[in-house]
Amino acid sequence: MRNSFTEQEIADYRTNGFLSVPDFLTPDELAHWRAVVDAAVADVHRESSGRNSEKVFTQRMHLRRTSVAVKQLVEDPAIGCLVAALEEVDAVRLYLDQALVKEPYGAPTQYHLDIPWWSFASPHACTLWVALDDSTLENGCLYFVAGSQDLRLTAMGDLGPDLGAVFDAHPEAATRPTPVPLPAGGCSFHNGHTIHGAGANMTPGRRRAMTTAFMPGDARYNGHRDVGVLGEQYLDALTPGDRLDNDELLPVVHGYPRSQ
Repeated sequence: MRNSFTEQEIADYRTNGFLSVPDFLTPDELAHWRAVVDAAVADVHRESSGRNSEKVFTQRMHLRRTSVAVKQLVEDPAIGCLVAALEEVDAVRLYLDQALVKEPYGAPTQYHLDIPWWSFASPHACTLWVALDDSTLENGCLYFVAGSQDLRLTAMGDLGPDLGAVFDAHPEAATRPTPVPLPAGGCSFHNGHTIHGAGANMTPGRRRAMTTAFMPGDARYNGHRDVGVLGEQYLDALTPGDRLDNDELLPVVHGYPRSQ
């Protein structure tokens, strides 16, 4: 696994809001990630709700809570160190993990940004997207709107069929997106405010990815109830402005969060 970035890579991330890393995993690491994630996804059964998002991809969240092997992958301090370098923060917590599988002939993914969904507000949220299969223009690679992280937008998408809804809400962000194909074992990092989407899978094969989202170690509750991540019990105990410091739900993966 890559364990550092060049100064140019860090500068590119901060300018564009995303970074492509084609050589993230070694071949042996890729085989391990595939086996671990496939096994964890197979162990989780969920009935379909009929929502549009389920026609776009198969999503399985919080696999680390049911799989020790996934937990070891996503809580790796080496990844936390990379996030800290990109976002220039002293401490990093894992916010969520999820497997995303673009199924054969799966629909495109609506352009959106991540941060409005989450229970903290920060310019230093970061998502890691690891390609477990080749991610191509044909099977649904990611697209990023370079520089959109600097707009600090707040529109929450619905992952519905209107691919450009975020641009209707924020026409100033409607610039040409950049496609980011990746080989299997490659990855991308993107800021929580970066607009991104994914193309349709026009092939008979699956496009598997494993994603993890991270937040600064001293992030605070913003009042948005992200029940799917934090749960009703923890949210009921929070007041806006409280530190999000539940080490079980939000494990520290780099550094030591400040106590105040």
